[in-house]
Amino acid sequence: MTTLTHGADRRFWNLRLAFCYATVAACLPYIVLKLVWLAGGNVGVSGDAATEMHTVEYEVANAVTMAAELVGVLVAFAFTYPWGRRIPAWLVLVPIWVGTGLLAPIALGLPLGMAVQGVVGGSPVPDNEDSNDMANWVFAVVYGGFTLQTITLLGAFVLHVRARWPHLFQLAARELRPGATRSLQMLLANGAAVAAVVIGVLQIVWAFSGGDLGADARFETAAQKTFVAIGGPLAFAGALGTLALVHRRGSGRMAGALVAAWTGAGFLFSWGLFGGGAGGFNELVHRFGAVTGLLLAIACVLTLIENEDKTG
Repeated sequence: MTTLTHGADRRFWNLRLAFCYATVAACLPYIVLKLVWLAGGNVGVSGDAATEMHTVEYEVANAVTMAAELVGVLVAFAFTYPWGRRIPAWLVLVPIWVGTGLLAPIALGLPLGMAVQGVVGGSPVPDNEDSNDMANWVFAVVYGGFTLQTITLLGAFVLHVRARWPHLFQLAARELRPGATRSLQMLLANGAAVAAVVIGVLQIVWAFSGGDLGADARFETAAQKTFVAIGGPLAFAGALGTLALVHRRGSGRMAGALVAAWTGAGFLFSWGLFGGGAGGFNELVHRFGAVTGLLLAIACVLTLIENEDKTG
């Protein structure tokens, strides 16, 4: 055990292992499903969906998303075992940041959307031909797996951060000193925060309007609308967390602000980069969101780099 942990806090070793292998278990059904589809199978799909699944466009998309799941598995191992702390920080932080942005709205919006749908009644799946081409269990496997991955992968990440940068859990934002790039940090944070708020409001408007005002799809059910609306609070969290760090606000530890900035900026970047694609206003908003998330992240990174002796 000493060899494995290399002096890490042994109280958390079993928990680290649990998060790691729970992540593997959560990713495995999705990976197997993608392999079956890439091999020519039609498990869980029928009608037009079965035909589209074997077009070049869908095969490339399936290969890319399966590769992303495999990266998630590798990152989980890196977060768990001692060799992971010898990997350059950016090599593990970038994929988990993007992954957080992709998974957070699913982990938050899916259970909340199902709860809202349960209150108002009706089916969470829209009544159209396309949705009937894919079996309900496929949705359960895919989105249920994503929700579990969010919990287990982020749990592993928190324990990795605790072992690698323990001071992040102890510092208060007011203890961060201003550095040479303070003016740039404030410019980026202030401007991107305004943009994040605008995008967050637009997400909520899209949800309540059912997809009007330039959204890329129609949102018919309460579950769908709730899922879209959750992007609003995530965008607001990114703005508020970044402002708290850059402006050194708050009397408590900065971990809360850092989590808010990390999650919100990651959501804006990932949602903006991988969403949209319909052209026009919708695509413009998504790309603007990606830039906004990136600028929020840069402002936070500059703040932490200039306090590296404090943050570890």
